Amino acid sequence: MSNCPSCNSSNTKKKHMVWASGSRTGKSRSTGIGLSSRGTIGLGVGRGSSQSQSHLAAACAPPKASLIPKIIVGFIGLLFIPTLLSGVFSIFSEPKLIDGILNFIVCAPLLGLLIFGLIKLYKKLDEKNKQKQGDYSRTWVCLKCGSTFF
Repeated sequence: MSNCPSCNSSNTKKKHMVWASGSRTGKSRSTGIGLSSRGTIGLGVGRGSSQSQSHLAAACAPPKASLIPKIIVGFIGLLFIPTLLSGVFSIFSEPKLIDGILNFIVCAPLLGLLIFGLIKLYKKLDEKNKQKQGDYSRTWVCLKCGSTFF
């Protein structure tokens, strides 16, 4: 337990615990048999599911990961990888073998550098998502005054 810096209350919980304790899911299933006035028998099966969440739990929901790093890296990859791959595989399609070898010598290292750079770029852009998740797991909520703190 950690005391709230705003009101000095000891009624505090970690944010992820507030979210987990205020979120509920449920599933149900039922079956039934019926008999009509004409003597036919009917059978029915029903399934249902429910989700509920308190307002406090909704306010303490975990941060959603941004899709921007994946979109940026995917877009750059789609721009350059097909061109470089065609250069790498041109060794098999060039009329002169020396032209294909030269294309391979130029494009293969560029393709490797591009893939290496895209991996580094993705890791750099994804740091914000990891930082948000780390901050979320360390954040406390005061259940008396509602303030959040580390």
